[in-house]
Amino acid sequence: MSDSPDQDSAALPQRPELSDDLPPVQPPSAGFIVQLFVVPGLIVLAVVAVWALFGRIAAGEQDWRKLAQELQSPNTHIRNRAMYGLAQVLDQDRLRGEQGQHLASNPEIVRGLSDQLVKELQTGSSSTESVAIQQYLTRALGLLNAPDSARGSLPGATSATEADRSGAAGLRQAAAASMNAALKSALEPTRDIEIRKSAAASIAFIASRALERGEPLDAPELVQALIDASSAQEPIMRHAVAWTLGQFRSADAVQHLQVLLGHDDVMTRINAAISLSHSGSTDGLAVFKQALTEPAATSPEGQGEQVIIQTNVLKALADLGPKLGPNDKAEFRELVEKLLKTNTNPRVHIDARNAFHAMK
Repeated sequence: MSDSPDQDSAALPQRPELSDDLPPVQPPSAGFIVQLFVVPGLIVLAVVAVWALFGRIAAGEQDWRKLAQELQSPNTHIRNRAMYGLAQVLDQDRLRGEQGQHLASNPEIVRGLSDQLVKELQTGSSSTESVAIQQYLTRALGLLNAPDSARGSLPGATSATEADRSGAAGLRQAAAASMNAALKSALEPTRDIEIRKSAAASIAFIASRALERGEPLDAPELVQALIDASSAQEPIMRHAVAWTLGQFRSADAVQHLQVLLGHDDVMTRINAAISLSHSGSTDGLAVFKQALTEPAATSPEGQGEQVIIQTNVLKALADLGPKLGPNDKAEFRELVEKLLKTNTNPRVHIDARNAFHAMK
């Protein structure tokens, strides 16, 4: 025997027929690799994604209760975290539409955010951070719906006993009282102007949605707070109040809007006239005529403001068109026709055409 393994191998008899019987080795194709590894991997990822999605939704459905409780925490950081987190949960629920939990109407959330705003306002702090939190909470309330004690059960409930309905009505009444108290406090003249503006805007959003549901908001304390705020020195507050009062249908709101028609500030007059038109009132027609006959503004700022005024007036006239008498229709059609000939702004042209056809 030789000392070398190679020499031993060479000594073995060679059988070429063995190599001829073996099939050639082919490398795996790309399609085979995809079927073997990639496709199963994608299936696993899809399963994990679906699991994570449903887990996230289930967790989100529970988070709001914990966040609402944390709003009462004595720890400032926990309260602020809960405040911002609850706003995110509300936004996610809104995006889910009819499949959501309708958290914007949940009295526990309404009361939690309202009470938190009252606490922040009671601190009396005017620091930048404190004002920012107060403004954030004031705007957050504008995302919610005013609780209606006439509704029997809480959102999402399928049945309720008499005691349950009574308890739900009590929760709604308490939540509505907290919301109104918070927004009224935010409108007080001692507050920062940004907070007051946010409060007026939030009231407008809440009342507008109530009108869309066919349930006009009945909140005399808010109407009175808005009336008081209409005497503010800042023009922007008067403009906001005149607009917001138009979302109410109370006699006090209508009466004060009629008073504002004679205000010396043009935007206050126009907003009051437009607000009255929302309820079908034609008391502001004289203000509309004046707005459509004003000479063209020369400055860029004035031109931009004039476009806003004209488009809003024309939209109001389009709504009022069927209710106008023959003489008023003829007069406004003439004014609108002249505006179409002299004004080149495309937005004004579209609204002018709509108003013109509405007054046929």
